[in-house]
Amino acid sequence: MNLKSLSLLSAAGILMTYTVNVNAQCEVKYSINSNWGNGATLSVDIVNYGAPKTTWELAWNFSNVEKISQLWNGAYTQTGQSVRVKNAAWNGNINTNQSINFGFNLSFPGGTTLTKPTEFLLNGVKCLGKTSSSASSNKSASSMSSSSSMKSSSSVISSSSLKSSSSVISSSSIKSSSSVIFSSSRKSSSSISSSSSSVRSSSSISSSSSSVPPLANCTNEITYGPRLLRVLTRAEYSNSVRDLTGVNIATDLPGSLDFLLANTYVNGFENNTQEIISKAVQRNFVSLANRISSRAAATNFSGFLNCSGLTAQQCADIFTQEKLTNIFRRPATTIEIQEYRSLFSDATTTEQITQALQLALSTALSSPQFLYRQETGIAVSDIRAGNTGATLPTQTIDNDSYVLTPYELASFLAFTFTGSTPDAELLSAAKNDGLTTDAAIEAEVNRLLSKTSARAHFGRFASQWLEAGATNNNLFPVTVSGFNAKVDESMRMEMQEYFNHIALDGAGPFSKLLANNYGIVNETLVNFYGLGSVIVNQDKFAKINFPSNIRQGGLLTSGAFIASKSSMTEPSSHVLALAIRNRLLCQNAYSYNLQDTPEWRDNPFLQVGYAYQNLDAGSRRRTHNMYDVPINSAGVFTGITSPTDGASIAFANAEDLAQKISTLDAVRYCFVEHNFRAAFGTGTQYFDPTKAGATRLSTAEQSDYACEKDRLDYALTSNGNNVRALLKRLGSLHAVRHRKDRSQ
Repeated sequence: MNLKSLSLLSAAGILMTYTVNVNAQCEVKYSINSNWGNGATLSVDIVNYGAPKTTWELAWNFSNVEKISQLWNGAYTQTGQSVRVKNAAWNGNINTNQSINFGFNLSFPGGTTLTKPTEFLLNGVKCLGKTSSSASSNKSASSMSSSSSMKSSSSVISSSSLKSSSSVISSSSIKSSSSVIFSSSRKSSSSISSSSSSVRSSSSISSSSSSVPPLANCTNEITYGPRLLRVLTRAEYSNSVRDLTGVNIATDLPGSLDFLLANTYVNGFENNTQEIISKAVQRNFVSLANRISSRAAATNFSGFLNCSGLTAQQCADIFTQEKLTNIFRRPATTIEIQEYRSLFSDATTTEQITQALQLALSTALSSPQFLYRQETGIAVSDIRAGNTGATLPTQTIDNDSYVLTPYELASFLAFTFTGSTPDAELLSAAKNDGLTTDAAIEAEVNRLLSKTSARAHFGRFASQWLEAGATNNNLFPVTVSGFNAKVDESMRMEMQEYFNHIALDGAGPFSKLLANNYGIVNETLVNFYGLGSVIVNQDKFAKINFPSNIRQGGLLTSGAFIASKSSMTEPSSHVLALAIRNRLLCQNAYSYNLQDTPEWRDNPFLQVGYAYQNLDAGSRRRTHNMYDVPINSAGVFTGITSPTDGASIAFANAEDLAQKISTLDAVRYCFVEHNFRAAFGTGTQYFDPTKAGATRLSTAEQSDYACEKDRLDYALTSNGNNVRALLKRLGSLHAVRHRKDRSQ
């Protein structure tokens, strides 16, 4: 039973469907009623020539620096030059050939010339007057499939011997040479080659024009994300093993997590997009996979595949046809099936079948097909060169781009929204063309967000977003009275539970993530925070309204946020200032030299951190510091969109600051940035802004990513700042399905 070198990635064909949105049958009359030099009053009429509407939203871009100061007959949001106006509660209906009116006041610098916006979108679709220029164009191509071919090393790494007639099996070793494999989009495109393959797929995926407003950063219809091969993070590996085999590495195999490749963190988030698996690391994965398969065998593979009463070939059939699909996150190729089936060929007894299954599972879990998340796609040039005669619309997708296969898309969705491998429903959707439209994808994301695994995954996101101890297995550096390991653990869980309550359960708009009048706490925290006679069910977490004289809810005054940025009994004002600027406002102020200013309290850059002087290191209110000196937590936060923009906010204390910055556009937009980074492994301007002299991404990347960020922000703000709406839109972005090789 000798398994030769396995191919890393197999080819998959793809059927493309493209849809062009129709133009809205509407007209917008935009009138300047009065203009007094630095302000104006305007009137807007929307004339509906299409089907009756029960709600409406009109979006446009100002051409200059106009700022709406007041609006009537509707509700508005403005981000930079982008404006969106929704109907009021009483004027949502517009019947065919009828119109509605709203008006607003503008402010602008003297000398500004007011011009009519170049285009308007009604409910996300462009208004072109009374026309019928609607068309839906569907073009398909049975593609020649393209695979990312990876060379296997001539030196094989063998797994540990198992007691069977032929106990040694070799898995694909991965060279660290740049000619073999790259897991980052910023590396040479020559490292991932496209070639024809006999393995084809009838699965399809569509790319449709999204209904988005004319956002300032969106100049192209199709935008592209990076092509990636990502090594699984420790959490992704552990979660996948648990969901695939039932083995919980942390509890069933204590200490075994040390075998895994240590995670890389980029700007606070786990990020293995630039990692490769060397032979030494591969040996560790093989050792861990052997431990996992041994543990599974000890329970007769109860959480994986019970072959009791089956012949060796029956067991092999189920393993190769079903279980390999789950492990590889795509159907196994003919060659892969043959190689794995050969492991069972000499097994005749029950013991030998168990050993063969154990060996097959160990090999699959240490194979590149499992260890790497593949987001490389099928080359559009190969699809266009297909022998079916079908073509792709050249005006909508670039010839040097790639399109994810349905299984690659399913994998992206699973890891992005649950931190684990695709479940049966998601793999079935990939197999049966169930991920071909934005609506279908967003429905899948909505389902995934309701899973228990999503709550654990986004709990980790919250901690990494605010750098609140997710990477630290030790206690927060806090020594205030009453603080202990149980309080430490409860604070970490409080942050995760509260984030999920607002973001996944939809309990409030984005601003409530940061400041609120209640929290999600357990008995340990009720006692530690001194909440009095509040009753909770033992030590379970529950929603508790906070007495206003004791504390405020929200992440910005949570125990984990402050304790992770404290020293002993005192919040670290300069660390908190940097956290607010970098984690809340994305100002990328990582090279700031704290030695430049001896008077930190009066430094406009750092003064915002002193808002937290009214709290101790455990986030409990106080009037005196550790030296019994009366605290002074009032100040001015200067530099909102950038440290030097001159804008300022006066604050009385931490709670007042949290309330005021929770509604800032800049804070919301930075949150969108962090969600993009967590999903794609890169920011929209820098791959890693924390490094000195960080190089900006290419102009094309910045343009594409800024557009996608605007689309996410639109999904958030047009749905009442509902975070779950943002996450659903994240899964259907163009940059998810359409990829390009990117290099710096």
